[in-house]
Amino acid sequence: MKTFYRGALVALGIAVVMMSVPAGAAPAKRRDVCLAAPTGGGGFNMFVFSDVEPLSPGHAVSLRGLYFVTGSQRIAPVHGSAAMASDGSVRLGFFVHSTAESVNDFTVSGVTDANFVGTVSYDNDGDFVPNGTLEMQVADCATVSIP
Repeated sequence: MKTFYRGALVALGIAVVMMSVPAGAAPAKRRDVCLAAPTGGGGFNMFVFSDVEPLSPGHAVSLRGLYFVTGSQRIAPVHGSAAMASDGSVRLGFFVHSTAESVNDFTVSGVTDANFVGTVSYDNDGDFVPNGTLEMQVADCATVSIP
């Protein structure tokens, strides 16, 4: 009889857990995010982030990807993070490792929307003081030609 009650209790516990998980619940999908920021010379600074985790208030996600200027054949790795505040705004910050084929590495940071659209600052001389701004716009990743 004791074994019967234990088995019934375990079955009841499993049933409660199964009922608390929504039907069809699946992990949120990761996405690629492509951003374009005009260079001022007719080209675009392109940032391509791969497999970006979904953002949610109070949490941070990792960013990794590529940077290049349209028309250039040079790519540079990018890494950083983004954190969503309770109001839905996103704090974005990343580092571009461009000295492999360019003149300097640089950082980018700012407050954007959930699609990383907005005005961000960049520091390209390493003094941790902004040297200018970039107007980030969403680009269709299917149309971005990576060198």
